[in-house]
Amino acid sequence: MIVIDQGKAKVYNLSKDGKEVVLGILQKGDIEGQQHLFKQSENENFVEAVEDTWVCSINRADFQKLLQKTPDLSLKLLNNFGKKLVAIEHNSVLRDTLDAKERILAYLNDLANEQGKNEVKLELKKKDLASYLGITPKTFSRKLKELEKDGKIEVHGRWINVKR
Repeated sequence: MIVIDQGKAKVYNLSKDGKEVVLGILQKGDIEGQQHLFKQSENENFVEAVEDTWVCSINRADFQKLLQKTPDLSLKLLNNFGKKLVAIEHNSVLRDTLDAKERILAYLNDLANEQGKNEVKLELKKKDLASYLGITPKTFSRKLKELEKDGKIEVHGRWINVKR
């Protein structure tokens, strides 16, 4: 299990044809691999820093001992599980109910709400963000231009002003 102490990282898996499928973005305080703390299994996900990042890692046995000594940590871990599940469900709904353009705009609005401002910085490379949203990089770029043409956003490199 790892905890992001500082920075950002992407979590991804590899498809059968070897392509990266981005599952999420980790930020300060986020945990990855906690599902393996309770069931001995092989982790099929990969974590890669997308900027300078510090991580803390702990093995299964040591963490289980720590949980027994620190009950509050169990509650924090459950809270983290809950947040992760909500994010997975939200992304699943976006993928299943919205077209590519709507998905991008919904993601940008979520990012703006999360950061508390209309101008947001894309955390991932466009190809990784496209993978996360379940679209091709070419479609991502094309739809981003359409959103800008529609007056929904302004693009300045990696910075995007979301007009609400």
